[in-house]
Amino acid sequence: MPEEKDHYTISEWENSERLIPIRLLKPYITKKIEASAFKTVLASTYQTAYRLYLITSGIKEVQPFYEFSHPDYYVAATVKTIAAPAGEVRSQVWNVKHLAPLLRKKPRYVLKCSVTNKLTNKIIYRSEITSIKAQTIYDQIQECVLDLDALLINEI
Repeated sequence: MPEEKDHYTISEWENSERLIPIRLLKPYITKKIEASAFKTVLASTYQTAYRLYLITSGIKEVQPFYEFSHPDYYVAATVKTIAAPAGEVRSQVWNVKHLAPLLRKKPRYVLKCSVTNKLTNKIIYRSEITSIKAQTIYDQIQECVLDLDALLINEI
């Protein structure tokens, strides 16, 4: 069985020059917010607190992985990381009543990829996959990139 890594990285694939490098960290918030910043959390909504926890843990919520400019099509290709509190962070969140919705979050990655016609707003291509495993997302990114290259390069 392959060794479990703390993060996975895509730096270079030969199949597309339009690929943007991304790095998926494990979808767990493990770093507590310091006492001085925690005062801000107490006065904020749980959504604001969630994003502050993401920043503290170094997790990017949404990362684009493909870039393409076309006069007729809009291309969107992103990976969203939904992180869940773990360890000391979980107990810190549990102690604040209005942060309770964060405890219901399930860790996962959501890959969304679509091509939309700018004139008709018709979706030409769409792919969406949700997984807890980073490797599954990387495999699907390669498939999406191949599909997008085939679709968009043939259209030009």
